[in-house]
Amino acid sequence: MSRLILCFVLLFSATMIQASPLDDARTAGQIIELPTGYVKAIDASTAATKALAKDVNERRAEAYERIAKKNGLSAAQVAAESYKKRLGG
Repeated sequence: MSRLILCFVLLFSATMIQASPLDDARTAGQIIELPTGYVKAIDASTAATKALAKDVNERRAEAYERIAKKNGLSAAQVAAESYKKRLGG
């Protein structure tokens, strides 16, 4: 379990390096976090915001897959846990 926590810390550290555009879009209400561990651009978002959401989701999917393989979990389990961690739980 400690390896899983370490992987989450590394994932969030990597995300924080590039978090500014994502944080800005979330703050503006253009992107929302989903319980699936991914983000969604709202329908009224710009093409750039939709592209940002797509990029974030692709990066997260790769990270979830990598963490899942290392810990014998499914990517969906890792994604759901990631969502919980983002909410502070």
